[in-house]
Amino acid sequence: MRATVSRTIVIMGVAGSGKSTVGRLLAQQLGWRFIEGDDFHSPEAKQMMAGGIPLAEHLRESWVQALCSELSTCKLAKQPCVLSYSGLIARHRQQIRSSADNAHFFYLHGDATLLAQRLAQRQNHFMPAAMLQSQLLTMQSCDNENDITILDITLPAAKLVQQITQFLAA
Repeated sequence: MRATVSRTIVIMGVAGSGKSTVGRLLAQQLGWRFIEGDDFHSPEAKQMMAGGIPLAEHLRESWVQALCSELSTCKLAKQPCVLSYSGLIARHRQQIRSSADNAHFFYLHGDATLLAQRLAQRQNHFMPAAMLQSQLLTMQSCDNENDITILDITLPAAKLVQQITQFLAA
């Protein structure tokens, strides 16, 4: 399936939700560019998170600005993309919307126990499992945001990608 209209798909969720896996698979299937949000964190931010310290607001803001800049570049080039990004803060989601091309968000949502199990199995990632509780507390409600579809992380990644592509085709 190829995009005929440039757009942005945002795969959001807390650590361990599978957003990078789903995002990569989706981008590959669509033939779209994949943007890994973690790649845009500063070394200082990664060091803080690796040490179990939640991001300071200025670091979170500069990270979102870097993502917005990348999304604006894609929009100008009419290059559809899939962004993997936590989406914890409603104001930041709005900034992403403003920079992206016709964005739709898919929130990978799941039980804290399952998320913790996934994080415990993850290797070679700067985000420790200890940061999960902080992310869950920081995640702001998306109840009033019409462009966010909630998906259940108990489903396999391939099934989540199938649900997203069916949504896009509808």
